[in-house]
This record gives sequence, structure tokens and C-alpha cells, in this order.
Amino acid sequence: MKSSTLMVILVLQAVLVMGIFAAVSKENAVGENKGNRETNGGKLKCCSKCNFSFSGLYTCDDIVKKCDPVCKSCAVVKTHPTKMFQCTDTFLGMCGPSCKKH
Repeated sequence: MKSSTLMVILVLQAVLVMGIFAAVSKENAVGENKGNRETNGGKLKCCSKCNFSFSGLYTCDDIVKKCDPVCKSCAVVKTHPTKMFQCTDTFLGMCGPSCKKH
């Protein structure tokens, strides 16, 4: 009787642990595809304020008059005196060259 009770407890514990791992895995997969967290496969022509991580992803904090054409999500960050934008995409790879001011 004690061995069958122990076996039931072990099976229930295994099911509980597997359920927790499945829920965490699903939550992480959904979270990676939300909004600007989706990776942009393109590459910016230049970026002076690059935030590179060792995971191989980077974002660019440059504030510009017009976003790079490769940018999928371009946010308005300043409206006065002139409208300025920032690309909020996350890119895969290394940062491009620094932008030269003309």
C-alpha cells in the first residue's frame, strides 16, 4: 500500500514539473514575438549610439530626422521644434559603422 501511494505521488509530481516547464516555455516563445522584440533581419546603414549584446542582438538609440528604410518600427521621439525619430527594431548581427554628421 505504501509503495503504490509513493508511486502515485511521484507520478503527480512529474506531471506538475512537466506542466510548469511547458508553461514557461510557451510564455517565453510568445514574449519573444511581441512588438519591437521581433528581430529585424536587415542591417542599418549606420548607427552612432549602438547597444550591442553578446547574444548577437543590437538596437540603435540614434535620434534622426528620418528612419533608415530597413527600419520596420520607427517611433516619433521628439516633436518640437522639429519632428525626430528613432528606430525601435532589434537587429541580429554586429552594429554598422558610426554615422557621419554632414
